[in-house]
Amino acid sequence: MQTRLTTLQHSIGAVCCALLLAIIAGCGTGESTTDPVGSADDANVTQAGNGATENNDPAQSPFEVPSETKLAEKSASNDVPDKPVNIEGPTPDKVDSPKPKAKDDPPPQPSSSTKSRNELETALAELEVPPTWLASVSTRWDMNKPWKDGRIEIRRLLGKGDKASQREAIKLTWDYLQKDDIGNGHEYPMYMFLGNEPVWAVRAYREWLAKPENQGALFGLKALAALYVVYGMFDEAENLLDTAMKNLPGPPWTAMRRADTHDAYGDLYAAWGKLDLAKKNYGDAIRIYPTSKPPYGGHLLRRRAAKVQSKLDTLSFGSLEGRNLKDGTFREKALGYSGDIHLTVQVTGGRVSKIDVKHQEKIEQNSSVIIPRRIIEKNSLQVDGVSGATVTKDAIVGGTFRALKKAGLK
Repeated sequence: MQTRLTTLQHSIGAVCCALLLAIIAGCGTGESTTDPVGSADDANVTQAGNGATENNDPAQSPFEVPSETKLAEKSASNDVPDKPVNIEGPTPDKVDSPKPKAKDDPPPQPSSSTKSRNELETALAELEVPPTWLASVSTRWDMNKPWKDGRIEIRRLLGKGDKASQREAIKLTWDYLQKDDIGNGHEYPMYMFLGNEPVWAVRAYREWLAKPENQGALFGLKALAALYVVYGMFDEAENLLDTAMKNLPGPPWTAMRRADTHDAYGDLYAAWGKLDLAKKNYGDAIRIYPTSKPPYGGHLLRRRAAKVQSKLDTLSFGSLEGRNLKDGTFREKALGYSGDIHLTVQVTGGRVSKIDVKHQEKIEQNSSVIIPRRIIEKNSLQVDGVSGATVTKDAIVGGTFRALKKAGLK
């Protein structure tokens, strides 16, 4: 069982990479650009905390981050853009002209990393909360500090991406939970997932959604649905999204959250292999986003629609072999976890040979290095994701796709 769970933790992003986009609700493919790298768009402030204010969306996702909501960590004075990440592929060998593949490649099938319901329920039955290892995790954090400061430290630790930092983040989350100083608790299961504890996250989401005040909470339903997809529990995930669609908030948030949920349905059906339903729901999201009139965040709706359009475009897209790409350097940007991700894609000998990534991601789990490398090595945009960094992964894939459109990709 331990081996299977370890395998799951390494491959979890491969299955839920698309569906988690809807959960994190800040990702997307940006507008086409050939301009030099610039700063991320500014955004209105969403209050993080327990209650909803007059303009606060009761369905607001706790996964939304500075690209749409200025969390405290964005204003930290020592935050500076990361240095560009340069990923180069091997120099293409001179070969005979490849035989072009049909434009309509076979659609991607659900990943073999999906797990059965029985395995999940067995893992839940064996799960010890808190786990024995938690007692051995040390931290220098002052637990007298309030949750508003603690959550920033937790995100900082998760952003480092190593196991020790993840476990320290989990310990701090657990300690604040025991202290009963963790807001309304919606970040507890989220940090379990980002800390590479998917089984614990499933239990935490189930417990949180079972509380009367949380029943019908859109972000919780979509988050748990994403985790169910990892285990191949597609019917259960669909039922959760059905519940989410029946519990949309009232105006002025209705249209935007309806589009979000259609996007989530599209991700589910794409992972399930039901491509016709995926296309229909992606199309509904693209159609509805421009009609939304939320009190804030409206300036990002066009880019949200573009993000979904990119997923729709790449839904049945396979290998880049035989795509007749023209050589050159092509630039694009996409909306990531903490603002714009800027990509410079180089094509040499008709293949992607180099991808430069410039970003300000806080929690990216080294995906800015791993995902470009996988694209180059596989010569494909259908690549596995990285657990806990799905937004960044999909932004890189979507941005690369749009850059390659400029190189003649059809």
